[in-house]
Amino acid sequence: MDTLTQSQQQSRKKTGPKPLYGEAKKMVSFRLSPRALEIIRLVATQKGVSQAEVIEQWARLIGSNSDSFFTQKTEVSNELVPSLN
Repeated sequence: MDTLTQSQQQSRKKTGPKPLYGEAKKMVSFRLSPRALEIIRLVATQKGVSQAEVIEQWARLIGSNSDSFFTQKTEVSNELVPSLN
C-alpha cells in the first residue's frame, strides 16, 4: 500500500527505502545518557532493527498511550525525585 502522494514521492530522495509510516524520516540528533544509549542499542540488536527504528516504535507506543504513560511516569517521578516538583 503506497500512502505517499505524487508530490511527496517526487520530493523524496530516491536513494532510501520507502517510508514505513507514510512519511519520510528527518535527520535529528539527541543527547542521551550512556545507559539510555546502551538500552537502545541492546533492543535494536535483539530485534534486528536500527536504533532509529527502536526510538520510532517507542515514540509511537508512548504517543498511542500518552495519557496513561505520562500519568504513571509523573507518579513515579514524584515518588522517586520529590525535589523536581
